[in-house]
Amino acid sequence: MGGVHLESLSTLNYRNLAPDTLHFPAGVTGVYGENGAGKTNLLEAAYLALTGLTDVNRLEQLVQSGEKEAYVRADLQQGGSLSVQEVGLGRGRRQLKVDGVRVKTGDLPRGSAVWIRPEDSELVFGPPAGRRAYLDALLSRISARYGEQLARYERTVSQRNAALKGGEEWAMHVWDDSLLKLGGEIMLFRRRALTRLDELAGEANAALGSRKPLKLTLTESTTPEHYARDLSARRGEELARGATVTGPHRDDLTLTLGDFAASEYASRGEGRTVALALRRAELELLSEKFGEKPVLLIDDFSAELDPTRRAFLLDLAASVPQAIVTGTERAPGAVLTLRAHAGRFMPEDQVTDLEDFRPLEADPVEADRVEVDRVEAGA
Repeated sequence: MGGVHLESLSTLNYRNLAPDTLHFPAGVTGVYGENGAGKTNLLEAAYLALTGLTDVNRLEQLVQSGEKEAYVRADLQQGGSLSVQEVGLGRGRRQLKVDGVRVKTGDLPRGSAVWIRPEDSELVFGPPAGRRAYLDALLSRISARYGEQLARYERTVSQRNAALKGGEEWAMHVWDDSLLKLGGEIMLFRRRALTRLDELAGEANAALGSRKPLKLTLTESTTPEHYARDLSARRGEELARGATVTGPHRDDLTLTLGDFAASEYASRGEGRTVALALRRAELELLSEKFGEKPVLLIDDFSAELDPTRRAFLLDLAASVPQAIVTGTERAPGAVLTLRAHAGRFMPEDQVTDLEDFRPLEADPVEADRVEVDRVEAGA
């Protein structure tokens, strides 16, 4: 199976990254340097340029201090053709282009990258909202319709909540029909997709050496069959709380390790193994859907002290057509090794001391011409 190939990444005014264009070969690119050198920001920029996705609360967090706008660009090979994907960022604004044509996030190639981070353990130990967001983000990449229906459902919940807070019980019928239709479709799609995701995550968990089987299930606040009944039965509670309390926006992706919920009983090491299994399942599911391996981005492999999990990460990187792996030490087996310092990156064989990381004279991405349109920060 072939894969997506990120040929180059250009950035301007993005977090602490110096304006630059970096070229990446096939195989593993290793990026190493001290903490704060910009390694995570580099992967974040690559993920944004490849997918259009970010999990920051405010887009201005991505813009370098003192600047008003930022820009990232990915030149990539996918499906046998070369394309250019650009993202312009400003305060509450984001503009995406593919080959110079404005697009929405859902129009970008949805299987182009998977990002593995140390923070992924929060998928296991964090609140249900994080696991639900992981599932919804993955399913939205697999199915454009799922993403569209989820966005419509979330808008409906927001509008319905406003009516509930205003005590407008008479208006519930306006929202309930839409809520039942959209919510029911979301629940059914989640159930179908979880069958394969559960298989892949269980296989990855076993491959990581876990002796406890991993099981993924949905803990639902209602079912498609009983949604209307449950919604009606809790009307009084909803009016008192001013919020919709039944539906897929209240569900949880339950991770069971052995006989117990991983969120409550797993050790930190077991939780990290489960999180890696989820990301491996994500990689395989996207590969199956789109027929190409995504670019694999692995942040801080050297933070993984367990030798089994560290070997798993490095083997996973070597198994895909292209991976970018960061750490405070060199990644074994890398085709290209970049040294990171103060937001700049240079091939290791060109670095003699830190003075080599001198500022660039020119703007290599010519992004001052990029205009960004106002959109929702979470779009």
